[in-house]
Parts: sequence; C-alpha cells; structure tokens
Amino acid sequence: MVIWSLIPRALAHRSPVVRLATAATIGIVGFVVAWTAAYVVLPEGATRFTLGILPTLDARSDSIGVAATLFIWNAAFGFGVIALASLYSIGPVSLAYLAPWTWLVRFGIALGTNSFALFVPGARISPLDIQSILSHAGIPELIAYIVLATVLANASLWRQRRITDRHVVRIRHLREIRLTRVELSFVALAFLLLAGAALMETSQIARLQAL
Repeated sequence: MVIWSLIPRALAHRSPVVRLATAATIGIVGFVVAWTAAYVVLPEGATRFTLGILPTLDARSDSIGVAATLFIWNAAFGFGVIALASLYSIGPVSLAYLAPWTWLVRFGIALGTNSFALFVPGARISPLDIQSILSHAGIPELIAYIVLATVLANASLWRQRRITDRHVVRIRHLREIRLTRVELSFVALAFLLLAGAALMETSQIARLQAL
C-alpha cells in the first residue's frame, strides 16, 4: 500500500528526473510483461496491422524524404496525442503518461508476435533478448514519448479528483505553464530521439525492402 501511494506522488514530483525514472520503470514493466505474454500465448502475426503508409514508402530511392515523413508523422501524432492528454489529470497523475505506456505494451506485443507492418517471417524475438532490440527504431521513439510525457506531466489545465469523479476542475491556464531549464532540455532531447528513430527506421525499411 505504501508503494502504491508513493507512485502517484513520484509521477507528479517537482523533479523531472524523478518523474522520468518512475514513468520509465512502469513502462518497462508493462513492456516486458506484454512481450513475454505475447510470445508465449499468441501466434505470429496475431496483432499485425498497418496504417498503409510504410509499404508505400521507398526508403531505397528517397531515404531523406522517408525519414522526414516518419519524423513529421511521429511528431504530429505521437507528440500531439501526449500534448492533448497532458491537459488533463486524474488526481496528481497526468493522462500524458497513458499514451507512451500503451505504446510500450503494444510494442512488446508486436515483438512477441512479429506483428510489425514490415517484417521477416519467423523473426519473432524471444523475451528479454535485449541485444536484438537495442538497434530497433521503436526504442528511441518510445523513449522520446516517455520523455515528453514526463515534461508535460505537471502542466495539466483540468483535473478530476478521482477516476469516478465526473466533476472536472480548472487548475491553471495555458499562459501559467512554465517549464524549467531541465524540462526544456528534455523537450529538445525528445525531438532528437525522434529524429534519430526516424533515421534508424528509414535504414531498417530500406534493408527490408531490398529483400
């Protein structure tokens, strides 16, 4: 009970470093559990789907264009979802955390079932095969999302006291949000990670399209 009471406070801590460590730990636990369960229980390709964008991108002939497209898409969609969610919190916990946590679980399932849009048949990654995923473009991308959620975790404009409470209270206005130097550096880091992920993903798409 003590741990459960400490987690919400840590997620809303004044220090972005404490918030990041807590949010990352929760995300990693969810990621590993989802990866293991998917590998053991689900068949290959069980959750495979595509938005239709990756198969139409030719990373071999237009790598810069593909990288730019991926970066803009991930920044607009990923960062956009997190920014909108950050406007609300339930108790002290910002809803900004929910999107990257959900995507970490989804990534774990995709690894365990080889359910990526572009894939090599039979190339499922067994749980905790860390070496095999360190070069995966999804890693820096998801870290970027966690970092941005951490920055915006204390920037909520509206708050519910508890999840069953239908009454939303305005707690600040947009002009009142002030980011510290550390938080601003985290924002820059998030964009750099997202750019690096786009370059990595472009390279990986090119290799798969060459098969």
